[in-house]
Amino acid sequence: MITLIKQESYKLLKRPSTKFFVLFMIIFQAIIGFYAKNYPKNIAPKEAFMDNFYAPMLIAIFLISLGSTIITNEVQYGTLKTLLYRKYSYNQILISKWITLFLYAVSLYIISIFSSWLIKISFLGRQFQLTDHINKTQYVWQSWQATNISEFLTLVFLMSFVLLLATMFNNSTPAIIVGIMVYFAASIFSQLMYMLLDKIQWLKWSPINMMNLGAQLDNNHLEKLTHLNLSTLTSGYLLYMIIFLLLGIVIFRKRNS
Repeated sequence: MITLIKQESYKLLKRPSTKFFVLFMIIFQAIIGFYAKNYPKNIAPKEAFMDNFYAPMLIAIFLISLGSTIITNEVQYGTLKTLLYRKYSYNQILISKWITLFLYAVSLYIISIFSSWLIKISFLGRQFQLTDHINKTQYVWQSWQATNISEFLTLVFLMSFVLLLATMFNNSTPAIIVGIMVYFAASIFSQLMYMLLDKIQWLKWSPINMMNLGAQLDNNHLEKLTHLNLSTLTSGYLLYMIIFLLLGIVIFRKRNS
């Protein structure tokens, strides 16, 4: 398994798009930071910093695309058979890809966080002060951490779903489209989802509701909207990811055996 993860990581790092994306993300963050400095009425500097200058959105779109192609490419280029001939199982192949994507997501978030601090220091050092009262700095720091954790947990959950979709199609395009639609729909229609939960109780067990785990970690009051306490929401979150992974393994095995 470790050998497979190393091979997947090597193939990922050798992709030109992987290196290009990191550079593009940092430049994009810098542009947002520069814009927020000069046009604070359009983009509030503090909110831009709290959201890592919109890097999580780019990371999500890129990883959805990457997760959708990482499996279909193996089938299209015939490299899957090579791995199977080397006595690796379908389970090992799919799990190694999931772990590799997870580690890459962690790496991207670390890079985006580090670059966000550099951009804040370079462009926004005096744009917003954190000295309104004694606990202001600590509050902003905790909120920033919570925002990153929330967005990362949402991304990890979505990635497990995207990998499931990728096992269903020979072409990566449907998985990419559905994954991106779910990502933006979960963000845009969250308020509508809360309204539906008040009227349709069984929706609280839907995977879309489980994507609120990160947000509820930051704000316990969301329990009134999700209709699930934190422990139940966490259990559902993990259970759905396991189901997605197991279903992906079953489908992956049947489609390629």
